[in-house]
Amino acid sequence: MVVATYRKEGRLRVITVPLTTRDYSPDFSIKLPLRLIDHLRLDIRSSVVWNDVNEFTWVGPDVRSGTDGNCVIGAMPEKIYRQVAANIVAHRVKITHRTE
Repeated sequence: MVVATYRKEGRLRVITVPLTTRDYSPDFSIKLPLRLIDHLRLDIRSSVVWNDVNEFTWVGPDVRSGTDGNCVIGAMPEKIYRQVAANIVAHRVKITHRTE
């Protein structure tokens, strides 16, 4: 999930948190609502891990495409975006700066 974007030296940089189907602690992840999972055609186990923040040049090596070949699957609802951002700020999560 893209949390923020900016340009550096003419290149698009993104700050992201992962969407995953792995069993992460509910203390560090937000389970996605079933309606959103259905709408975006995600796995039923999908959640957003808010304590794993990464920054890299778009599109990075860890970004995976969906079944249609596109790595953008849709927009997150404002409520989820705000929950993720609030947790990042409240817990002072450090950003991992990735190089390509």
